[in-house]
Amino acid sequence: MGQWECMESMDTLAFYLLSFHVPLSFGGLAVVAHVLHQPILDPKTDQAEEDESYAMVESMDPELYRATTKGNILEFKKAREHGNLDGQYRSSAGGVQLDPQRNTVLHIATSCGHYEIVKLLCKDLPFYVAEKNSKGDAPLHIAARAGDSLLVTLLINCDWREGALELENEEGNTALHEALGHRHRKVAWILINKNPSAWYSVNKEGKSVLYLAAEAGFVDLVKLLMENPVGNCFVKWRIRNKSPVHAAIIGKNIDVLRILWEKDQSSFHLKCDKEGRNALHCSASLGFLEGVNFLASKLCDAVYQRDKYGLFPIHRASSKGQVDIIQAMLQHRPDSRELLTLKGQNIFHVAAKSGNVKAVGSMLKMPELGKLLNEKDHDGNTPLHIATIWGHPRIVDALSLDKRVNLDIENHDGLTALDVAEEYMEPMTSSRKRLTCMALRVAGAPQSPHAKVSKTRKTSRAGQNSEMENYKDKVNAVLVVAALVVAATFTASFNVPGGYNNSNPDQGMATMLAKLKFQEFMICDTVAMYSSIIVIVTLLWALLVDDLCSMKDALKLAVPLLGISIAMMSIAFMAGVYLVVSTLTWLGKVILVMGSNVVIVLAALFIPLCLLSSSNRWVFRQLSYFPFRLLLYAFGCYTNCNEKEDE
Repeated sequence: MGQWECMESMDTLAFYLLSFHVPLSFGGLAVVAHVLHQPILDPKTDQAEEDESYAMVESMDPELYRATTKGNILEFKKAREHGNLDGQYRSSAGGVQLDPQRNTVLHIATSCGHYEIVKLLCKDLPFYVAEKNSKGDAPLHIAARAGDSLLVTLLINCDWREGALELENEEGNTALHEALGHRHRKVAWILINKNPSAWYSVNKEGKSVLYLAAEAGFVDLVKLLMENPVGNCFVKWRIRNKSPVHAAIIGKNIDVLRILWEKDQSSFHLKCDKEGRNALHCSASLGFLEGVNFLASKLCDAVYQRDKYGLFPIHRASSKGQVDIIQAMLQHRPDSRELLTLKGQNIFHVAAKSGNVKAVGSMLKMPELGKLLNEKDHDGNTPLHIATIWGHPRIVDALSLDKRVNLDIENHDGLTALDVAEEYMEPMTSSRKRLTCMALRVAGAPQSPHAKVSKTRKTSRAGQNSEMENYKDKVNAVLVVAALVVAATFTASFNVPGGYNNSNPDQGMATMLAKLKFQEFMICDTVAMYSSIIVIVTLLWALLVDDLCSMKDALKLAVPLLGISIAMMSIAFMAGVYLVVSTLTWLGKVILVMGSNVVIVLAALFIPLCLLSSSNRWVFRQLSYFPFRLLLYAFGCYTNCNEKEDE
């Protein structure tokens, strides 16, 4: 017997076994499956999955669906009768027709706001009120979410209302949850008054109806819920992280807060969130001044409680820049200024770390906080050290210029703020680091002659490699700019304004050679070109030597020369443009004014960049003070954006 004949016989045998329902074990089925070269179907798993994949969803009679969405009561009645007689459409038990989302006609009529159809269905088919769709919503959920008081009234007055008010959807919300969550006060009143003794549990987010009412700021509803059995869901262990007190603070509603205090003062001692913050922490963070005044006067202990991160309420206010909150807390509890975090940091430390310029500036104006300025944390860092470490140049500037701040203080590593700024700052953008160094140098901050960790830092191979790469990037950036300046100035020198003479005796000479502005153009263009060439040669030499000290020295020479080159190129451009438009007097004057302003701005940017980066001389500080202030505010928006990221 050939191979194909054998296989055909085996297939025939398997066919007969299955066709005549020969009893086989699962092992026998495996043999048959092997014979047929087919995968095995486990009757308990694979078959169920196959049936599920081919299962049909619910569908509604199209005429009934169309009439319900349109809201035509006559068409709805006709379609309803027709739909009951037409058996080709699948329907659930009891003849309830459902659409693919398991919505009944009452769901659809409610969502479309067709009152006549809703009224008819509540009269004829009251059990529809308890039907849920695929999201677990009963029609009452939909009406409450929409805030339609008439629809809600029709539904709750239906004869079939057993437990309708307490039905929960997949999110654990009852109709009252939905009404309060969407700020529908009138609907919430209707639902509560319909059955004051109804039980409303917390939803899956842990929010009770009392929490939602407090968050919405419904004072009268909060009072009613606290007095009626509906408020019994206010069980402490169930709302530990969703306290109505916290909700009132989020909504910044002092009236709700007062009612909660009158009805249940013990709830104010609960933690408001997973960060372990109490009510005063939350009020201080959000800038809820009325709440802070109320809580600080009622809850004295809350002022002296730490959260999960070791911060007191006044520290929270400081980190968020809430100056009025700090003043209010100091007024209620003057000794709160002495409070320290787990790291031994005071409110100045916290504000300096978070980068709140407004908070630091305002606190500097409070005489009673003066002694906090030079306090050290557990690492020996003052607020100035902290602001330097986190790279907030505007705060460093504000602190270092205050005469009460001691710039000579060293931390436990023997570092002054300037030492930290120059070598030991946290990784950040070089512009922020440079601005921070400039701020300290303008104020005359000294360096420490004996930094304890300087030797270990300088001998670190990884640190040297990282610094080398950093300086190589700087050198390459300056090289690119210098090369562009050389190319531009070289081209400009042979494409002079006005062109050349084409006739004797001055053939080949510039036509505007005798003009003063032309001579200015040529001189500035030449200076710009040669300065850039010197920059390129210097930096190439530094790259070839491949030495860190050489790169630093080369940059010290190259950056000022590049600044001169760019300034000269700007003046040359101004002179050249003025030459070709000088016959129009007003336009020439505009060009001169614009060019002069640009040169002044360039000087303001390059003077502190060149002089303050490595010099601490008093003369340079005085010359660079105003240019530095301009540079600092020019980068103010940039630093503020980074400060927000740090928070």
